[in-house]
Amino acid sequence: MTASSAQAPAERSVAYIEDAGDIEGAADVEAQSYDLFRPERRSEPRSGEGATPATGALVVFVHGRLWRERQPERLVEEGFVRGLTAAGHTVAVVRHRLGAQGRHPAATRDVAAAVAALLDRVDEGGIEVDRVFLAGHSSGAQLALLVALDPQWLARHGRSPDALAGVVSISGIVDLTPDGGLSREEETIYAETFADPAAREAASPADRVAPARPAILLLTAARDVPGYRGAAVAMAERLRAQGGAPVEAFIANGRDHFSILALADPRNDARRHVLPFLALDPRDGEVPDEWRVLATWRNPPFTTEDFHDRFAALVEEFPADDHFLDVANHPFRRRPGAPRRLVVSRYQAIDLMRLLEAMGPERVGEGDWLELRNVRGETTRFDLRRLREAPPRVVVGVDDEPNLFRATDLYHTRRRYTWTQPEAERVDMARPLGAFLYFPGDDIGSLEASDHFGRFALTTDSFRRRREDPWAPLADLPAPLHEMLTDDFACVACHRFRETGGRALHIRAADARAMGGHALPLERYPAIVWKRFVFDQAKVAEEIGATPIAFSPDQARALYELVVAEREARGVESWTHPEREALGVGSRAQRERDRDR
Repeated sequence: MTASSAQAPAERSVAYIEDAGDIEGAADVEAQSYDLFRPERRSEPRSGEGATPATGALVVFVHGRLWRERQPERLVEEGFVRGLTAAGHTVAVVRHRLGAQGRHPAATRDVAAAVAALLDRVDEGGIEVDRVFLAGHSSGAQLALLVALDPQWLARHGRSPDALAGVVSISGIVDLTPDGGLSREEETIYAETFADPAAREAASPADRVAPARPAILLLTAARDVPGYRGAAVAMAERLRAQGGAPVEAFIANGRDHFSILALADPRNDARRHVLPFLALDPRDGEVPDEWRVLATWRNPPFTTEDFHDRFAALVEEFPADDHFLDVANHPFRRRPGAPRRLVVSRYQAIDLMRLLEAMGPERVGEGDWLELRNVRGETTRFDLRRLREAPPRVVVGVDDEPNLFRATDLYHTRRRYTWTQPEAERVDMARPLGAFLYFPGDDIGSLEASDHFGRFALTTDSFRRRREDPWAPLADLPAPLHEMLTDDFACVACHRFRETGGRALHIRAADARAMGGHALPLERYPAIVWKRFVFDQAKVAEEIGATPIAFSPDQARALYELVVAEREARGVESWTHPEREALGVGSRAQRERDRDR
């Protein structure tokens, strides 16, 4: 039976100013109030699933609209509020004085008063939660951050920012004193809201960085207001430099300044950052796993910066057109119709031939064949005589980012090896972009090299020139088999066959270290495992959580027989005796029977 859910009735227009003397100016019951939304509860929980708990977080949300008007209730309630109450959290949407009445510091004082009143309700048991977060959108984020970062505002009510578990800034105005970049309308609004430059500086969250603060999550949209993304990233860096509670900045891909609020939409990239943040208590030293991963890939052990340092005279800049963006997003798995993971306006690159010449034979060798091996152990090769006809570029940076290994996609599998791991074990792994080979306007398939493997995640150590074709040992194979082994999603990009090809590995997301062992040579897979891989590809892929490779029945039979024949001709043991015993693969006779099934 499907569980049903219900939204508890909201408490509307709850005044948070009991005594007008607490706030300068006359109290305005409608302006100085909040709406309280309780968590949704399932009336018929699914098997093994209890009702939504009442003790999630209280999220105190401050609306935006540039301190002049209220945000549309539908935008806030159907998107932001519903997304959080469905996840078991309570939300209070705070109103504050607007326009001339809300001129700084009036709106800030209102938000502080609302937070204090809601903390009182929590302490008195009127709101059943175990932690309180402050959040805001646009100008509301400015107010939320200021109240959390500057203790004076809550101190007026006998409270401290220590009472907050964290702050969520969504497309926030975090810097009120940027060096240019404001439109004429924004300058007018800022002048109306803040009396003078000194007031703007005092109210600017970016200038209130200190270690004594709650944890902070700064979210901006890929299509946000110009300047907001850069300001959020810069503020996060300044806060981290001060130490103290964790802080992270994320970009919600495919979203704009308003659609980022739609947390009820499971496709919203912002949702996967907000919900883990609210589910943990950063005051206990815990942060979402994704934050730990982000910290690793902020300064990964791989870099493309040495291309800029060592070959600065060769680096050129180009506009990033749609073709470039399609190629740059190859490593990032996307659902059909999903927005691009990487969206940039320009890129920096080096002509491959000029790069090889600058590296010299002492570093990359000599010959007419180029072999590329990336940090994941994937490999491919090119005929340099053909590449000279349409020289590719080695992309080494985008926009203002010189290290492309910071652009990383996460994925996971369910098992490391199907035949040794009966129980599923999820391990998050990373697929970094790194430097990559780019053919502007040309079809990479016409150059007989993999479109996906070996061309990405390159470093300055990835390039080797060879006098002989690295894949020459495969030259005698029939054309269909040669194509299967060497074309897109090529077997030998990741696995060795006849002692040629790659030795691919997974990179663990948490620490950027190698995860498990290398991909085995095709001849060394246990016979029954090889048979299942070829003939039962979809089922095996589902078991390990991978993408299946589509073999036709004829292709599957030909590939299977090729590897079996190679093993027999060369007397290759598919597994050594100690390994066989440890893994429970069975005797050689058993493997031979399995092979003949």
